[in-house]
Order: sequence, then C-alpha cells, then structure tokens
Amino acid sequence: KHKEEFREKQEKIALYFVNNFELANGEEIKEIKFLGLRKDYITGYWRCTLLINGKSKISFTLDDYETLKIGIVGYQDKEFKEIKPPKNNNNKLEANIEYFED
Repeated sequence: KHKEEFREKQEKIALYFVNNFELANGEEIKEIKFLGLRKDYITGYWRCTLLINGKSKISFTLDDYETLKIGIVGYQDKEFKEIKPPKNNNNKLEANIEYFED
C-alpha cells in the first residue's frame, strides 16, 4: 500500500509540473524521471527533483506532503517557462514517467 501511495504522489507531482511548466525551447515533454522524493527531517519539508527529457532538472519543495502543497520551485529560466495561468484541465499524463522507488 505504501508503494502504491508513493507512486500516486509522484503522478500528482508530475501532473502539477506539466500543468504549470513547459520547456523554454518549445520541445514536447516526453519523459519525466523522478530523481528523488525525500523528507528533510531538519526542515520537515519534502524535496522532489525531476529530470525532464533526460537533460533538464527542476526541483520542488513540498510544504505539505499529504496535500502536495508546492512551496519553492527551483529551475533555470533558460530551461523552463512557467505557464500562467496554469493548465488546470489537464489531468492525464502523456509523458513517459520513471518513478523513484522509496
């Protein structure tokens, strides 16, 4: 059950990513690889890092793991553009996802 829940969390983070960001060079997002999803026991926050299309990294701090409330997002402006307003209607992942195993 824990493994299934962990995977569902990653799917929700991936959906958040595709609804809020696009590649600055206009490429389609074909692959999302989770490099990590870990809790920092000192701060209490969770940190998640994604590798997009095998070359661009983006990191998220989760203020709340249960609700997946996203806090700070770290990325290079030359690699990603934030979508404003976000695509709230996209609830299906088209990209190939490589999950992080806990």
